[in-house]
Amino acid sequence: MKTPLRRSAALGLALVPFTGLALAPPASAFPGLPTVGGTFVEEAPFAVSGEVAEILAATPDGRTVVYTDAGAGEVGFVDVSRPWALRELGTVELEGEPTSVTVTPDGRYALVAVDTTDGDFEDPSGYLAVISVAGRGVVRTLDLGGQPDSIALAPDGTVGAVAVENQRDEEVEVDDVEGGLPQLPAGFLAGLDLTGTPAAWTVSPIDLTGLPGAQFPADPEPEFVDVDADGTAAVTLQENNAIALVDLHSGTVLNSFSAGVVERTDADLTDDGVVSFTEPLTAPREPDGIQWTAAGNLVTADEGDYAADPAGGRGWTVFSPAGDVVWEAGASAEQALADGGRYPDGRSGDRGAEFEGAEVAGFSPFGRFGGTTEFAFIGSERGDAVLVYDMTDETNPQLAQLLPTGEAPEGVLAVPRSNLLLASNEDSGTISVFRYVPTFS
Repeated sequence: MKTPLRRSAALGLALVPFTGLALAPPASAFPGLPTVGGTFVEEAPFAVSGEVAEILAATPDGRTVVYTDAGAGEVGFVDVSRPWALRELGTVELEGEPTSVTVTPDGRYALVAVDTTDGDFEDPSGYLAVISVAGRGVVRTLDLGGQPDSIALAPDGTVGAVAVENQRDEEVEVDDVEGGLPQLPAGFLAGLDLTGTPAAWTVSPIDLTGLPGAQFPADPEPEFVDVDADGTAAVTLQENNAIALVDLHSGTVLNSFSAGVVERTDADLTDDGVVSFTEPLTAPREPDGIQWTAAGNLVTADEGDYAADPAGGRGWTVFSPAGDVVWEAGASAEQALADGGRYPDGRSGDRGAEFEGAEVAGFSPFGRFGGTTEFAFIGSERGDAVLVYDMTDETNPQLAQLLPTGEAPEGVLAVPRSNLLLASNEDSGTISVFRYVPTFS
C-alpha cells in the first residue's frame, strides 16, 4: 500500500481473450468447484466524488462505508443501505494524504491515518484524525511521529495500531539497488490506547527494529496491520519479507519470522502476449495485506515490492502464528485469473497479478456471510479482480468465485451484516459492489 501512483489503464489489461464477465459467475463457472451456500452478484459500481478510492471501512450497522482519497486529500462517506444505488453522504477534507481508515466498534468515530510527509523522506510525518461519523468533522488529531500506512483496531475497540512505515525514497541507491534499504529513519508501530473518550486517547511507539526474520532489521518499514480479539497486531514488513506479532496491551513484540520464498516451476515470467505457466520461479513472498482468520491463522496477499526482488510471491499464503506455512496458492490464483480472462500478461516480467489486498469474513464484528461460511477475499491490483475462497478448511481453501472489479483494486471490505463485498479501485476512482445471495439447497 503506497501513496497512489496513477497508471495507464492499458497496463492492467489482460492480453488473453477477455470473457466479458459482466456479472460475477457462480461457483459452477469453475468446473469441479463446490457450491459454498451463496453467490456474490455484481451491482453497478459507484464513482466517488473526488479522485481515487483506496481503503474502505464500514460502520458496525453495515449501512455506511468510509473511503480514503489521497488524491483529493479527503475521506468520503457513502450510504450502502441500498446496494443497487449507493449514495454519497459527504466528504471531510484533511491536511495531508489519508492512507487508511477504520471505524470504532460503537460507530461513533472514523479514525484516519494521514500522511503529511510531502516527499521529505528524511523527516517523515503524519497524524491520526478522529472524525465524528454523525457530525462529519474532525474532533481531535494525534501526532503519529512518522509517515503512516495502515490502521486497525481490536474488535472491542480498546486498542489499535498504525503501521508507521517511513517509506523509503525509491530514487535513492543503496548497495547498488535503486530504492534500496536501509534508509532511516526506521518505521515502527504506533500503538493506540483508546480507553475512554477521544480526549483521553494516546499514541505510543513500538520499536520493530532488530527483529529476527527481517531482511533489513534496521529498517522494518511496516506496511499492513490487523488486530485480533486478544489485542495482538499482525504486521507485514513487506520489503523485509517478514511478519511481526505485537501485543498491543504491553507494547511488546511476541514473535517475528521470515515470510520465506515461493519455489515454483509453473509461473509466467515473460511479457510475450501468451499466458503460459511453465517457467521456474524462486522469489520472496513480500506480503502486503494481512488478516487474522477465525482459527487464529494469518492470511497474506503476497504482492512483492522490493526493487532487488522484482518477482514477488504472485499468490497468497495461510501462515500459523509461529510462521509455518499452512497453505499456499502456488499457481492456482494466477490460473484462476487466466481462466477468467484477467491475467495481466503485460506484467509477467515484473510482479504479475500483484495480489495486494486481503480480507477475511468470519473474524469481524460483522459476522459471517450466510451465518456459517468463512471467506477469504484476495484482491489482484493488476488483474482488476477479487478472488473468493471458502475457508471452511483453512488448510485447504477452495476457490468459489472470481469477481471482476474496476481498475487497480486497492482495498477489499466484507460487510456480512449487509451481505456486501466492496472493492475500492484506485485507478478508476470507483467502488465495486457485490451482493451476497444465499442459496437454500
